[in-house]
Amino acid sequence: MTRRDILNIFHEPFGDAFYFGPERISPAWTRWPADKISKSGMSHYTYTLVLERILAAAKDQSKRVFIKDIAEHIVPPIHSPNAAPPSLQHLFDPHEERNPSLFPTSILQQFQFVFLIRKPTSAIPSLYRCFIPPLNAMTDESMLDPTELGYREMRLLLDYLYPPTSRSASADDNKRGIDTPILIDADDLLADPPAVISALCARIGVPYSSSMLSWPSPEDHAFAKSLFDKYAGYHEDALNSTGLKPKPASRRDERVESREELEREWEERYGAEGAKVIRDTVEMCQGDYDYLRQFRMRT
Repeated sequence: MTRRDILNIFHEPFGDAFYFGPERISPAWTRWPADKISKSGMSHYTYTLVLERILAAAKDQSKRVFIKDIAEHIVPPIHSPNAAPPSLQHLFDPHEERNPSLFPTSILQQFQFVFLIRKPTSAIPSLYRCFIPPLNAMTDESMLDPTELGYREMRLLLDYLYPPTSRSASADDNKRGIDTPILIDADDLLADPPAVISALCARIGVPYSSSMLSWPSPEDHAFAKSLFDKYAGYHEDALNSTGLKPKPASRRDERVESREELEREWEERYGAEGAKVIRDTVEMCQGDYDYLRQFRMRT
């Protein structure tokens, strides 16, 4: 978000249609205050409207479009496996074989995909905080939906874009990025942000600058807040940060080695009921995370 001079940035744009629009797929709205959708200003956002805005921005040759989004916003989650937004159907060739996403392959081919994963034992407890006080007063949520976490959908998308039969088995080819996904594990990113971000920039053809790792200015924070406001409560840590710095494992992290110790920590923080939700959700996501992690970018 700090390179607004060379990037046209969209933050979870397909979430607007997924959660708020007339083609919404998520059942989250059934748990929200009655006026949340009408107040969002996005109740008319169809998938086609969002896509058209992105493609229009892509016509600006002076900037590349950069989209950060969640896999289940574009790959139907398990609770809605047959989701097919009406506004998109005219884009499909009637003889075209469908892919796992909501879009025809001709649309997917216009984008370069970068996958970001985080181990469930870290991601799920962090997300769970958004469904309990005090953050749930901002998110208007009180239930973590284990079917909307994106691990399964990311795996489906990766396997479609990079079929197992097309992946390079050569270590040299892997280093050059031939027929290999661009996938980053958050642990690797936090361990050495400059190395990972510079390697990513090299892969996607964006000039690297150390300024990508810090956002101390009021302008940076105002821009981030303008993008994050629609999901109030979910990005508080990011909004309160000023940069991405190496985060080596603390002594306490190193001590928490076993699953039993982690679960004890969850119960201490979130109670028995919360710990069970986290444990069950981690179990649901772990296999897909382990599968995805084998493709992580190494620097």
